[in-house]
Amino acid sequence: MKLRFFLLRHLKAINTIRLILAILFGVMVVLDIILVILGDEFPTFSEVVEHNRSELIWLNFLLSGLIAKVFFNRKVTVKKKEISGFFGFLAMLILLFAIGQIEDLQIEPWLQVLIMFCGGYLGHRVWPQYVFEPEDVQKVLEKQKDESTR
Repeated sequence: MKLRFFLLRHLKAINTIRLILAILFGVMVVLDIILVILGDEFPTFSEVVEHNRSELIWLNFLLSGLIAKVFFNRKVTVKKKEISGFFGFLAMLILLFAIGQIEDLQIEPWLQVLIMFCGGYLGHRVWPQYVFEPEDVQKVLEKQKDESTR
């Protein structure tokens, strides 16, 4: 019920974000198709990702962590210190960057997906959270009560 209320409350912002992401994805796909048609002179996005998969594992980890932080942030009753979670995430980024620089390292797609999920989980668990105040709970309950009486 809380998720439904949150989605309904922020529906306009969510639709705007979806529209922007869809436009960016569409532009990337169209550009990739155009670059493939033009020939071997220009590198395409898919070629860059395929050939630099091992070197860019840190970027995969970072993007999934940022997505988890932005879209799946947690509400907690006690706020943790921001700097400790940030340094934990930064340490993993540096470690993955160093691992990606190894010459003969070949990362399989399943391992890349696993790194992506781990980045999302770490971004969700250790980065700073917003405090869920008691008055926020009261507002949510009042609005749910108003909706149920309609």
